[in-house]
Amino acid sequence: MINQKIIPGLLFSSLLAFLSILVPKMSIFSQLHVNSLIIAIVIGMIIKNFLHVPASFEPGIQYAFKRVLRFAVILLGFKLSIGDIGQIGGRGLLLVALVTGGTLLFAGWLGKRMDIDRGLTLLIGAGSSICGASAIAAVAPVIEAKDQDITFSVATVTIFGTLAMFLYPVIYNVLQLPDIFYAVWAGSSIHEVAQVVAAGFAAGDQVGEYATVVKLSRVLLVIPTIFILGFQDMKRKSDGSFFHKGTFPWFVFGFCGVVLINSFSLIPQETVASLISFDNFLLTIAMVGLGLGSDFSKLKDTGLKPIFAGLFISIFISVFSFVLTGILYYA
Repeated sequence: MINQKIIPGLLFSSLLAFLSILVPKMSIFSQLHVNSLIIAIVIGMIIKNFLHVPASFEPGIQYAFKRVLRFAVILLGFKLSIGDIGQIGGRGLLLVALVTGGTLLFAGWLGKRMDIDRGLTLLIGAGSSICGASAIAAVAPVIEAKDQDITFSVATVTIFGTLAMFLYPVIYNVLQLPDIFYAVWAGSSIHEVAQVVAAGFAAGDQVGEYATVVKLSRVLLVIPTIFILGFQDMKRKSDGSFFHKGTFPWFVFGFCGVVLINSFSLIPQETVASLISFDNFLLTIAMVGLGLGSDFSKLKDTGLKPIFAGLFISIFISVFSFVLTGILYYA
């Protein structure tokens, strides 16, 4: 039975999500590859802080951000299959693991050096190294992240990932990089799946397809990441519990199940394509909810340090991946 209290806010978030998806398709924006997720966050933040959001919308807005986002993470599994991951081979999997693990370690070290809240640092690190907003959604409940930290991290990761999406094709042309090198580099270092697709296909269809497969292999690393973070928190707590009460990320198992369903082609491809489109819509709804829950007065308290941290982490993963790709593929 659906709680009727969530309906007004959920419908409002869905309408704004639909508008956010339409904006990038307008002729004035189509050549800019504007990300619908960041548009959704911006629209939500503007409405929250400069207009009036009825109190009756709040339950639905919270539902959009917390529940809908988890369901979107589950459906993300339809973009993955075991066969796709096998295409990049042991060398590619090693590179992805090293880049992701190294970036997370760098983020933790940088957060301490810059005196940034541990939760916020972990969110930015996970979003930058794994798969943007989806990774942040998976990690947030495990570390009991604050709502404003989630907002800040999603916005930061999306902004720098979008910049990378524009810069990578330019670097590809200027340096005349080999296609395989560029595909592996882009797939292992750009933050969001959609950003990798845009940057990869800018260099050609085959490059785009391979970059996407490399990127999708990174998505699976969200699973060991949340368990490692859960184990770290267990050591930090006096009661020795593995996860905080109510924070165990059961939806990650749903994600794994969907990957298996997709791997064995248990659902027709036409249906899978529709589910992926639906998943993109759900993720946009969640980002609207995130924006509508963002209070500028709280975000101001966070300061500029996390933005610089996001920049440094983005530079690190790009350079680290570039060097490792050269070593593992061309040394």
